[in-house]
Amino acid sequence: MMNSTKAGPVIGVVCCKKSLEGYGIQSVNEFYLHAIKQFGANPVLFPAGSTAEEIQQLIGLVDGVLLTGSHSNVAPARYGAAHDEPKKDEGRDALSFALIDTCIKENVPILGICRGFQEMNVALGGSLHPKVHEVEGFNDHRESPLNDMVIKYSPAHPVNISDNGIFAEWLAPLDNIEVNSLHGQGVNQLAPGLTVEAVAPDGLIEAFSLQAHPFFIGVQWHPEWQATENHFSRILFDQFMISASKRRSLHDGN
Repeated sequence: MMNSTKAGPVIGVVCCKKSLEGYGIQSVNEFYLHAIKQFGANPVLFPAGSTAEEIQQLIGLVDGVLLTGSHSNVAPARYGAAHDEPKKDEGRDALSFALIDTCIKENVPILGICRGFQEMNVALGGSLHPKVHEVEGFNDHRESPLNDMVIKYSPAHPVNISDNGIFAEWLAPLDNIEVNSLHGQGVNQLAPGLTVEAVAPDGLIEAFSLQAHPFFIGVQWHPEWQATENHFSRILFDQFMISASKRRSLHDGN
């Protein structure tokens, strides 16, 4: 876990757009903010619905971007589907897709978790299964209905680490890890250019990277949960912060 006397990197965190008793709400699960702080960085919130000009200005203020998970799903039209999706958040979609595009063009470190992972795949030209549990051959990857976070976020299945990826370098000699599982959608077609980093036993893609980028990584599970207590989560967040710190040093001229 990073620890430095210098100011830590600044990480932009996407918000979701919700309605609560008639009020428009910008929201983010505090698990993500807590994890960022634990690894020596400072989170700032990016509101869903921001204009392209606002997003460009916000990117200039941060050293990395985190695309969080969410109870909402990517709008079907984003990946050429036409099914009804009652859990849309198109303000979040617009924000995340613009951020992904900018992060690729400007080499900004970006980490996607769950919905963020799915957004990355769709933004680069991939598609999703709307309901993985209804697709023949795949297991049910949804979270436990019990209102107990320890149960919801407990390890659910292993993932096998690809031989040719970044994760293999980080985890050697391990070739699999246990992960939690709290998602209904999942990768159908992988976007061109992405490298598979981990796969579930049923064949579902659980992690990928864009290896030509300084740090473009997506994971389907939730490493933010008790991040400092999990071996891989520590590695993932450490590497994210190292990449963000390098970008910060470049901007500072160090």
